[in-house]
Amino acid sequence: MRTLPTPPLCGEPATVRIELYTADSLDACAYTCTGHVIHVTAVVARAGMDAHPVGMAPDVDRPCGYVHVFPTGTLADEPAELSHPRWCDRDECQRRDQHRSRARRVDTNRPEAFIVDVALVQALHPAAEPMVRLTSVQGGAAASLVLSVGQTRVLRYRLANLLDLAGARPNGGRWT
Repeated sequence: MRTLPTPPLCGEPATVRIELYTADSLDACAYTCTGHVIHVTAVVARAGMDAHPVGMAPDVDRPCGYVHVFPTGTLADEPAELSHPRWCDRDECQRRDQHRSRARRVDTNRPEAFIVDVALVQALHPAAEPMVRLTSVQGGAAASLVLSVGQTRVLRYRLANLLDLAGARPNGGRWT
């Protein structure tokens, strides 16, 4: 989390909303009176953030100095302890906004047209369910497909059925 600069707090009715951006993301809004716009914009710029003054909707009533921090932005407080599923790789969950397992390469030990990886992913939202992410890469292009666990279970059976129909059999640990 980055520290939000403290704007002046005069208590007069705010007439300007200043959008505060970090890393191309709207992270907060500061509300100020006309007399403090330049000061707040300068304080925000010194903190390394982008400030964009915009008008206020007529039905919004805020005092000068009021700041609203969006819970999804980089200025929001992080949870005290982020609980990880047992399969989570635990690196950079907050930055990615999801848990991820290590990617497992689908490797046949032969040259293939596509490189395919499979991994578990889960959003950090408390009610989120784990999903299976398939990623294929050919040259510089990549494509991902995210499936529910239920879809993945059915896919497993469909693939086994297709392998049986194709006559694929293990041959000394290799499928032929």
